[in-house]
Amino acid sequence: MTESHLRLTPKETDIIGLRRKIDLAKGIIEKGGRPSIVRAVCQVSKASALQFHKEIHGKRPKAGQLPYDPEWIIKSPQNCLHASIYFNIYKMLSKTKNLKSSATEDASNHITKGEIFLSAYTLYEEVVGDSPKLLTINRAWHIGQQVTMSYIGGKTCSCCKSTFVSIQNYPDIYKLCPLCNSTRDTLGRKKWKFPQIDATNKVEFDIYSKYIFHSEAI
Repeated sequence: MTESHLRLTPKETDIIGLRRKIDLAKGIIEKGGRPSIVRAVCQVSKASALQFHKEIHGKRPKAGQLPYDPEWIIKSPQNCLHASIYFNIYKMLSKTKNLKSSATEDASNHITKGEIFLSAYTLYEEVVGDSPKLLTINRAWHIGQQVTMSYIGGKTCSCCKSTFVSIQNYPDIYKLCPLCNSTRDTLGRKKWKFPQIDATNKVEFDIYSKYIFHSEAI
């Protein structure tokens, strides 16, 4: 990595250290993260986030607010599937990594929530592989915020026992498993179908079923 001209204030460098903060901001911006997310995750100033974005991409970021759709996860089975993959990876990493548990502990010995956010998205990209990545890093950040606010959460499918994300205060008819409750239209696009649960029927999983994200695994 070339030497960055990013300059942080002493207050900013007290959080996780200048080098770790630069590495984290660099990783988020390289994956398409907006400066506003860098500011929130890394706790840096607006000027620092904008400056680092320009250093990496050679231009200023797009103007305007981040696009946000609180119902994105239920718009299609594929949206729900990709959100569920990221959600379960994030939950798994949050449980297994040594998070900083006290403000008096040395932050250099602990992984931060921002680093888990970036690691979870990187693993999501690896799971999806060459297939289209419907979940951008900006949308992944929004999903994390929705989870924190208890707007969305995990739900276990009664058929395949996988954990998928759903909007908490929506009726159960909208809380459908993206593996079991989807079908294809005449153009081959995946659409939701109303569940007809039959334990004798074999569930046909798609390529992502090789990545186990059942509730007992997280």
